[in-house]
Amino acid sequence: MNWIAKIFMALLGLAFLVALLFGLLCYIVFATVLWLLTGRKPQVVMVWHQFSTVRQKFRQGGFRASTSQGFQDPRGHGAPFARDDQVVDVEVREVVEDAPRLPSERRP
Repeated sequence: MNWIAKIFMALLGLAFLVALLFGLLCYIVFATVLWLLTGRKPQVVMVWHQFSTVRQKFRQGGFRASTSQGFQDPRGHGAPFARDDQVVDVEVREVVEDAPRLPSERRP
């Protein structure tokens, strides 16, 4: 009886694999048709292109060489940012205890 369970599990795994491949094929067809109709690349293509660009930059000398020269906008727009630019997250201001405040709401 043990060999029947093994055959059943193998067939179940094969059916899952076929369903997964069929779903992938349907997505590829849908994304390609949508790409042809709208002219926008599918998200998978955009992510793969960005990944290969990062991998190619890493092979050419790593990220340290590119960050020392400045950071380029990932979309390729605008001038590269200088490395010494500072981002101010919060600004300090003095809190005065006697400052006028909004009246508190009191329920009747």
